[in-house]
Amino acid sequence: MAANITSGNFQSYDPGHGIRIFEALDPDIVLIQEFNYLSNTDTQLDIFVAETFGAEFSYVEEGKSSGQIQNGVISRYPILQSGIWDDADMSNREFVWAQIDVPGDANLWVVSVHFKASSGSESRRTGEAEQLAGYITANVPAADYVVIGGDFNAQNRNEEFLTKLSPIVKVTAPWPVDRNGNGNTNSGRSKPYDWVMVEPDLDALEVPTVLGSRSYANGLVFDSRVYIPIGDVAPVLAADSGVAGMQHMAVMKTFDLPVDLYQPWLSENFPTRSPADEVTVWGELADPDQDGLVNFLEYAFGRDPNAPVLTLPILAVNLDGQNIEVTFPVLEDPNLTYQVEGATDLTDFTPVTGATTNDGSLIGLVKKRTVTLPPSVLRFFRVKVSR
Repeated sequence: MAANITSGNFQSYDPGHGIRIFEALDPDIVLIQEFNYLSNTDTQLDIFVAETFGAEFSYVEEGKSSGQIQNGVISRYPILQSGIWDDADMSNREFVWAQIDVPGDANLWVVSVHFKASSGSESRRTGEAEQLAGYITANVPAADYVVIGGDFNAQNRNEEFLTKLSPIVKVTAPWPVDRNGNGNTNSGRSKPYDWVMVEPDLDALEVPTVLGSRSYANGLVFDSRVYIPIGDVAPVLAADSGVAGMQHMAVMKTFDLPVDLYQPWLSENFPTRSPADEVTVWGELADPDQDGLVNFLEYAFGRDPNAPVLTLPILAVNLDGQNIEVTFPVLEDPNLTYQVEGATDLTDFTPVTGATTNDGSLIGLVKKRTVTLPPSVLRFFRVKVSR
């Protein structure tokens, strides 16, 4: 979520309108602007984050020494590291970045920004975007996800600053909209001030943003004045987005990140993992119980890596009339692929074709898969597991 939703006369969250919007939308990660609450002491900000979002959330912010209307990041997931990149064009706020340990193998780098306002400042916004692109290119690993979000004060969807960011993040349609299809985010709903921009790999994982009884395919611009039914977003009041000093609408997008289930399994079965023992004890190709199944296959077939296999064979081949049935256990992990291969002898295995697949009921995290082949000359079968 990108959120510059302060209200009142002092660009702060003290009046509570923005707080109600945060509580209703319940975001996992917020790129927040004008991060002011009471006197901005550590204790006060701690209370603001815990009471508005939850005790499990953490945050980073500039601090008064670097900004009067500071940027910040609030996250449900652990913040691994964070810092400030100097916005050389502004004296009262900087670029605030954080590396976040989101589910999956890749980390998420987010940057909270607040570009120069007004229609006569296009060149200054272009300069800010050029600086930001340089910081990201120099500091963010290519394998990690990137999100840039916040108040860009864009006057239209074709401003020059977007060309500086387009090599890094997606800046083209489709954009988030409200119930009426309006994607503009200033108070008058005529200009696209606020954005959530994501790099291509993360963009491919976007799913609809669901709020109450409504779903928004490309993300949501939240305006309490047009949201119906308002009861779906308690404790928000219908007038909250239009009160004095509320100059922006919140923007939210949703992504379905691939979850790595193998690492928790590894931690559960090998809580102490010395680098010296990786090859023989806890590595993917290690076989500590010496039953012929390496750890990765123990995981994939729902077995205990510290206890030898004493039950029936993992893969069974039966005849059903003239058809051939190959059955084996599969783990409920979307990152795993199971491929049955066959051969006429014990060499030259190739993927089987013309087969039908049926999965039985889930028992724990494992279900039995049956692959049925039509009459075939194949006599030997194996299962290849990959991720």
